[in-house]
Amino acid sequence: METKELSSGDTGHGPHPLDGSRDVRKEALDDKKDEKVFRPARLPIVLCHGFCGFDTLGINPDFQFDYWYGVREALGEIGCRVYTARVPPFAGIEQRAERLCAYIEKTVPHGSEINLVGHSMGGLDCRFLISHLKSSHFKVRSLTTLGTPHRGSSFANYVMTDIVGQVRLEMFWKMMGMVGIERGAADNLTTHYLQNEFNPRTPDDPQVAYFSYGATFEPSIFSRFRFSWKVIMDREGPNDGLVSLQSAQWGKFIRAIPNADHLDLMNWINALSWGRARFPWILGGSSHDPEGRPKGAFEMDNDDENDKHMPREEPPLFNAIELYLEISDMLNKQGF
Repeated sequence: METKELSSGDTGHGPHPLDGSRDVRKEALDDKKDEKVFRPARLPIVLCHGFCGFDTLGINPDFQFDYWYGVREALGEIGCRVYTARVPPFAGIEQRAERLCAYIEKTVPHGSEINLVGHSMGGLDCRFLISHLKSSHFKVRSLTTLGTPHRGSSFANYVMTDIVGQVRLEMFWKMMGMVGIERGAADNLTTHYLQNEFNPRTPDDPQVAYFSYGATFEPSIFSRFRFSWKVIMDREGPNDGLVSLQSAQWGKFIRAIPNADHLDLMNWINALSWGRARFPWILGGSSHDPEGRPKGAFEMDNDDENDKHMPREEPPLFNAIELYLEISDMLNKQGF
């Protein structure tokens, strides 16, 4: 597999096909960068995707879609060394972790110290790797997880118990196997498995620093996570549509991210919004400004002339690129 590494000044691709000739995703942070300097992580960062994830889709470089949309480029611009791992998208934690370990051994120089950043199930893969797969090729110094179900997801419980049920379980796994989804994949995300099996036999490594982020949002009537959000809200409380805020906390909990769902954490909100703006006849129209940004996407308040009649401030919308720059800065401050 071709190694994907980005360092300062290397963007990896040309202009993203959904962005047109300008990358407004990065331009939106110009003012923020003027106010605060985001420091690069001292050690290389390995980005680890979640269930059903990937690194990059598409063969033609002009029409590719990144799981970490714009994240690698933004981190590379401030001087980070970034690798994007790819593991079997529908496998169980153990197999995914083994493939992740093999990828890192093949990619980074011998003796490297690294930072792992895992989204969703990717954080569980990282924890298994750290605790059980002791490589002599590299050393993990830190793990940062985003929306990882460390204590399982009650929506996974709902799917496995309420929808599938014990009677249909064997038939369900046979059908999943036909499309490449392994038996352990969904089961590994239930609260029973994580709390009673995985966590007790996967202790933290005292030589590794663990950081975590969670997210919450209030779904609109058209939200892609409206149903799953309600299931988890009734059983666990505030959540991002797939993982509760409580389950996402592991190690040092940095903060809860407001107004972000599970996919927003990879910057997909901007990828899909800009895609609708550029190709409305394919993806469905939406109210966007002429540059392709979601309406109000980077508006933090209503203090300009056009908003003077608004009764209250608009809540700040989530900016995933800024989150990953924040993570890089935090790792730098911690010595990683």
